[in-house]
Amino acid sequence: MLKRIILFACLLVLLPTTALAHTELKSSMPSDKETVTKPLTEIVLEFNTPIENLSTFTLLDKKGQKVKVDNISVEDKVLKGTFKKPLPNGEYTVNWKIVGEDGHIIERSFIFTVNAPEEKKLTPTETTEKTPAPKDNKQETKPNKPESTNNDKNNFMMYLFIGASLVVLLIITTLLLRRGK
Repeated sequence: MLKRIILFACLLVLLPTTALAHTELKSSMPSDKETVTKPLTEIVLEFNTPIENLSTFTLLDKKGQKVKVDNISVEDKVLKGTFKKPLPNGEYTVNWKIVGEDGHIIERSFIFTVNAPEEKKLTPTETTEKTPAPKDNKQETKPNKPESTNNDKNNFMMYLFIGASLVVLLIITTLLLRRGK
């Protein structure tokens, strides 16, 4: 009987650790603090688990004014917003709010800057032949790493739960051994 109780307590300690994993931002395009040098017509956020259709984001300019996103869609682990026209140059904040697969609501934000070459407007005396074609600047995309404070918080909660489970296991074992005497 004592072996069964100890085995059950050990399983209790090991199983809940998987439930502590919340949905986190795996990558984004553009990434946090990135300067985009090409015309930007979409924002893509990818998460480590599937997200619910209620998930969304808002885009704010440097003045805190809301920027219209023409279409926001959710597909499995990806939240995408598109624009009919490229975003004007400037600094932007993406405030995202998702409902994870586990039902938890998670809100975070990141910033990026658009610094794309602006199209030169032709005067009546200029022709398109005189206008040099813009060079294709390859944009290096770095994945947006989740905030380390969020990971630290999740790790702390996991260790706290494991420690509390071990204390409960120790108390149960002690009580059972005293009962047996």
